[in-house]
Amino acid sequence: MHPDLVQKVKDENICIEACPVSNKILGYVYDLRTHPTRSLLAQGVKVSINPDDHGFFGSPGVTLDYLIAYLSWDLNLNDLKQLCYNSLEFASIPDEDKPRIE
Repeated sequence: MHPDLVQKVKDENICIEACPVSNKILGYVYDLRTHPTRSLLAQGVKVSINPDDHGFFGSPGVTLDYLIAYLSWDLNLNDLKQLCYNSLEFASIPDEDKPRIE
């Protein structure tokens, strides 16, 4: 991602949605260790992990995406926690229905 675009995403507090399992299945990345999300995370971009069309891929949810991201991107527990918080913070549900994050 272009550095100016990365800065704009950070300045405007935009969360990037990553779907590692479908990105691999669809051939968008050959090796998930080189997925662009690794670089975005290192640059401080907010990212959430999501399944992509889980009905089509037969996935029961987002667990496999988190596992693949954890293993492929050398994440630690703090990284996983931040990814979960980002998912909650940027979820398209009313603020009063969101769980409190502390």
